[in-house]
Amino acid sequence: MNRGRTAPVAVGVVGAAGAVGRAVLEELLRLGVGPVRAAVRRPPGQALPSGAHLWPDPVDVADARALAAFCAECRVVVNATGPVRTVGHRVASAALASGADLVDVNDTAELPEPAPYARLLRWRTAVIGAGLMPGLAGLLPGVPAADGMPVTDGVPHRPHRPHRPRTLTVRVGGLPHFPPAAARDFMDRLARPGGEVTAVWRGGRRVAGALGVERGVRLPYFPGEVTAIPYLTEEAVGVARRFGLDEVRWYTVFGGEHTRAVLDRYRAGLPPGRPVDEAADELSRATLTDLAGRAPYQIVTCELDGRALVLTGTDSSALTGTTAAHAALAVLNGELPAGQLHFADLPDPARLARRIAEAPAVTGLRLLDGPLAELPLEEGIL
Repeated sequence: MNRGRTAPVAVGVVGAAGAVGRAVLEELLRLGVGPVRAAVRRPPGQALPSGAHLWPDPVDVADARALAAFCAECRVVVNATGPVRTVGHRVASAALASGADLVDVNDTAELPEPAPYARLLRWRTAVIGAGLMPGLAGLLPGVPAADGMPVTDGVPHRPHRPHRPRTLTVRVGGLPHFPPAAARDFMDRLARPGGEVTAVWRGGRRVAGALGVERGVRLPYFPGEVTAIPYLTEEAVGVARRFGLDEVRWYTVFGGEHTRAVLDRYRAGLPPGRPVDEAADELSRATLTDLAGRAPYQIVTCELDGRALVLTGTDSSALTGTTAAHAALAVLNGELPAGQLHFADLPDPARLARRIAEAPAVTGLRLLDGPLAELPLEEGIL
């Protein structure tokens, strides 16, 4: 953290008028953080949360001068804009160059171009991938994975003992609304070569095509029939390596029939000539159709070594904003060192998960002593 920073604004949020940005503001204010300042491209259609101060000038991520002026008065800047391949390193570069620390809901490490601000990370902190996925979904497996392991400086270490295979299964999803930026990120990954979809981590490497899409299945804690897509992300690989896991099965789960239909059409990737933006718009519209007359929900389940963790929440944007707000609080409080950190790799995941569980976006967080299918939801509150 840049401990010498004395800017007048504790946290500034770029993209504050969007669903994620509003959720960041609401959680920061609930936590008592202030002053909090909001940057928007155009006057918001509805009032921002009470207590957030609106920056008087428009801030577009493509306007380097406007970004620099906004970041110059902040100790921590939260980037709540996307998609990551459109925004790139713009907000991070402006924030760190101005002397602020950074929290980004996007995982900018997946961008093909190197970060232009690497030298600044000797003195400043950047937490990236600080959303639901990537972010919280990658942090939560650390709770059962680290349970019972010795910890040094918040980092768990596996004791020397006879090896037994360890398989982690994570399912993330529900009935979300994918805003256009989130849908763009998802479809961009779906279209990218490299075997993420249907891949599994096994024996220290990716195994492409090892898992199938599960359609019309019923899963523990997910209401009704859902579609579960095997989706091995870099975050999942990082979890496997961090805890020395033999196998990781990582699924994205969708509960809406229109969303399932869109994803079925693109299960083999985008057809030639089909722009990613068009497919993303189609996915975003499908999630809205599925939500008609229904309440959104998000669920994360993790199973490892005969134990399980379940997080239930209100919707993906609220959980993403909540996660980013807690990352900003940790940076603001000087809890994290200088350098670039992935949210999923932050130390002491159980403590951070308990903090996040107190937020209105989280409706439950439970650690279960047994497989998911065998235990009722009420057992084992974390």
